[in-house]
Amino acid sequence: MNDDLARLRRWLARAQPPRRALARALVTGFVATAANTALFVGAVALLVESSTRPGLRAVAVVLVSIELFAFLRSPLRYAERWAAHALGFRAVTRWREWLVRAVGAFTYSRWRHFAAGDLLERALSDTNELQDLWLRFVVPLVDTLLVVVVGDAVLALLPPHGHWWAEVLGLVLVQVLGVGALVAVTRSRLVTDRAQRHARGAYRGQLVEVAASAPEVTLLGRAAFVRTRLGAAAARLEHAEAASRRRQRQGSLVVVVAGLGAVATVALHPTTSAVWLVVAATLSLATFDALEAIQAALGAAVAVNGGGERLDELAPRTHTPRAAWPATNALGVKDVTITESDRVLLRHVDLDIAPGSRVAIVGASGVGKSTLLRALAGLDPVSEGEITLGGVPIGDLDEADVRRHVSYVPSEPGLTRGFAHDVLEMGRTTRRSPLDDLATLGVAATPATFFGDLSRGERARVALARSVATAPAILLLDEPTAGLGPEDVRRMLTLLGELDATVVIVTHDPLVRHWCDLAVWVHDAAATTQAAS
Repeated sequence: MNDDLARLRRWLARAQPPRRALARALVTGFVATAANTALFVGAVALLVESSTRPGLRAVAVVLVSIELFAFLRSPLRYAERWAAHALGFRAVTRWREWLVRAVGAFTYSRWRHFAAGDLLERALSDTNELQDLWLRFVVPLVDTLLVVVVGDAVLALLPPHGHWWAEVLGLVLVQVLGVGALVAVTRSRLVTDRAQRHARGAYRGQLVEVAASAPEVTLLGRAAFVRTRLGAAAARLEHAEAASRRRQRQGSLVVVVAGLGAVATVALHPTTSAVWLVVAATLSLATFDALEAIQAALGAAVAVNGGGERLDELAPRTHTPRAAWPATNALGVKDVTITESDRVLLRHVDLDIAPGSRVAIVGASGVGKSTLLRALAGLDPVSEGEITLGGVPIGDLDEADVRRHVSYVPSEPGLTRGFAHDVLEMGRTTRRSPLDDLATLGVAATPATFFGDLSRGERARVALARSVATAPAILLLDEPTAGLGPEDVRRMLTLLGELDATVVIVTHDPLVRHWCDLAVWVHDAAATTQAAS
């Protein structure tokens, strides 16, 4: 429960709502809720008053007040919903900004971990659901509690006959106990909701798994096996759903019991006017509505907690840089071991790459060349040892500094759709002309050229032009010449030769290997260096 409350507070804090918007939502919600309660109480009081004092003039003031409340109720509710939705929209905007920053900081391994599902669709759906933190949790909960407090104060201070302090204290006690019981039920609902979500996910996973093999298994005469697999998952889901329904019924029972207790505290009050006795009874009866609203608000918090939990899995891992940018751009690989899915790709590798070097990483497919390149870029952690830049562990450097000085181009660059010119410069402060570099690479692109209209080889060259636009100190390229003809390869090498940068290339291309000064051969979980040839 404490973790869940901390999570909800964390997401509320991430919204950073403007104080004016928050105050507007709370005030309009309070006024609308109070007007609704006043209409309910006033209408009943008017009936009693008119029965003891016949004539329109005797009840004119009360009647006008009630008509005014009735007229304003719909506009007030509209203003309340508008203010709450505006607050929710601002929150979603903030949450999606956080989402972009969080996902943008993923390492390659984290991207691959979340690639099992549609990360974007799920994350956007979860941020939408989080709107209910404001629309159906914070604003209704705060407004309802304020209206209850005001109603209790009215009941304690305004009656003309008798002293109501004892009854009001009893009413407050019942209300506090009712809210406390709803909070206790909500604790249990959080547990059962989590169990239900996990059971539903397991059941869906079983459905997908069984659906892929069910025809073959059935033909083999093992249909009972399929039913058994699905039956166990379905039973767990049914049990979790039944527990969730029990918790909801418990909450409804709390509302009924506390509401009856609230009415009982004022039903036997000593001598007072009939009108005030009705007002007191009606206000206490409004405890039903208040507790139902509180139960719904707490239920909304339970419902969105799952979305917050899923989004928290995307949270960036905290990193505090501990070193200034080094004076030299020398790359170092110090006793590095890299594993992937319990398979050792590289073991105890040592490399020194001097500034301005041209290094080819070569070897058979699947031996770990691309994994080593990502480690050099600081995109993936190593199992043992460390990658250094200028003698400083790359993990100790500021991430923004690393991305400014080190440019990495994967073998399959995923770039934003749109105009090629926009793709080239998006999010970057260029120090070269990307369009001129594209022309050097043999790609005839204008500001009106769509990126999606380019061929695969042309898109790869767009990615290269984008990577050199900031004039990085270190350029790490994964198979940049794949699918290119000899003339295009020479153009690419010409452009790279103009750079005052360290260039490390994973390649199978002999032209690239001959262009490099040094070759790093990766084989049998080892890396050996020799002069390129």
